[in-house]
Amino acid sequence: MTLNQLNYYVEIVRQGSFTKAAEKLFVSQSTLSKAIRALEEEFQMELINRGAKEFQLTAQGDVFLEYAVRILDFYHTQTQELFQRLHSANGTLKLGIPPTAGAIYFFSILYKFRETYPGIDLKIEEITSKAVHELVAAGKLDMGIVIEPFSDDKFYKRPSYTSEAVLLVSRKHPLAAKRSVSFSALRGEKFLLVTPDYMFHDVVMEKCREAGFQPDVTFESYQWELLFEMVADNQGICILPKPLVDKFNNTRVHQVHLKDPEFPWTLSLIYRKDKFITVPMQCFLDLCFGT
Repeated sequence: MTLNQLNYYVEIVRQGSFTKAAEKLFVSQSTLSKAIRALEEEFQMELINRGAKEFQLTAQGDVFLEYAVRILDFYHTQTQELFQRLHSANGTLKLGIPPTAGAIYFFSILYKFRETYPGIDLKIEEITSKAVHELVAAGKLDMGIVIEPFSDDKFYKRPSYTSEAVLLVSRKHPLAAKRSVSFSALRGEKFLLVTPDYMFHDVVMEKCREAGFQPDVTFESYQWELLFEMVADNQGICILPKPLVDKFNNTRVHQVHLKDPEFPWTLSLIYRKDKFITVPMQCFLDLCFGT
């Protein structure tokens, strides 16, 4: 017994005619006849009295009709409920965000998301961009924020925030008198960098190589604040995202615009192309980028 067979049977009874039911359902009369025959064979009884002059159900056909209507009503009710639950703003969103991205931009987005969608359980992993890529790829996170450049054909990428990375020097440093410098001018300087597990580390190294030199890295740390303090103490130079630097006490350091090459700093939201976009994911996309 199939839902199609039940639907055919109920419609035939409603119309009181195989011909009218066929027109209503856009199927042939033979299709309807085969469906009713299959039901009668399955239950080993006659449902429609074919010997009557007018359309008439057998006693068993009346009982069958009652149950067929119940089953179809139940199916439609449950289907509607399932659709509503699947499309309601509930569920879980697992999101990966680098600490700097949260501090600079996404703190306000996350607050607004929780206020707008209280039924969604927002789980946040504060990890590096490299780890975000790996965990989203593994299906352990639904979405994540990464630092550009990012390239992976298996992912959708949506730029969310753009600023620039700037050179940070002590007020005592000779470059403190400059408004902008070329990367080549940094050859021979003592670089203070974030650790290699940050994608930003690789980007800085690549920019230096584009300018024709390998930077002299004298210290690496995952603590952005520590790097800032070391620059303020004139222990070396550092390249950091401008929005992050703006949050520090800038009276002790000097920001310098970088060129040749330019150094844009962009945060992008990524998620897998082969993954079904859940309602929580779509809600986050709508909040970040609009409908």
